[in-house]
Amino acid sequence: MREIRTSQPGIKSILQVLIEACPWARNRSKILEAGAVFELIELELEKPEKRVSELTFNLLAQLCSCPDGRTQFLQHAGGIAMLAKRTLRVSPVVDDRAVYILTMISLYATNNVLREMLRVGAVSKLCMVLQADCTSHLKSKARSILRMHSNVWNNSPCITVYLLTRHAAR
Repeated sequence: MREIRTSQPGIKSILQVLIEACPWARNRSKILEAGAVFELIELELEKPEKRVSELTFNLLAQLCSCPDGRTQFLQHAGGIAMLAKRTLRVSPVVDDRAVYILTMISLYATNNVLREMLRVGAVSKLCMVLQADCTSHLKSKARSILRMHSNVWNNSPCITVYLLTRHAAR
């Protein structure tokens, strides 16, 4: 995708085909071997139109559901920062997929990855999701990530007891 500049409709078509092919393990493996995660992050860093972002995040979420996809995602220096930057700025679809990706990453995260999430603003963004007008399941996912790693992030000013315990009964 990098050498050939494609029009926005062309990119949308390519992303739709990849999304349809991705559920099958062999196809997902081939997509990962081709370096799609790196290219998708680079595409998103160019701030494409809303629909392209939604498709990009959808495909990234599918790719990050497997270990190789998460590894490739974490190997890109701007991956987590891009998630944090685009969350709550594009659309509810992007928010949902971004929180899903953060959930998948945080389930298997090392302390270095967790510190990176804090450093680039992903943890602050999860706190904002709790306060924003998002769906309850999205808030629940964000809260579970924050609770899961509260021992690492407990000294952060963006994590307060109020945010971790608020609406705990829901």
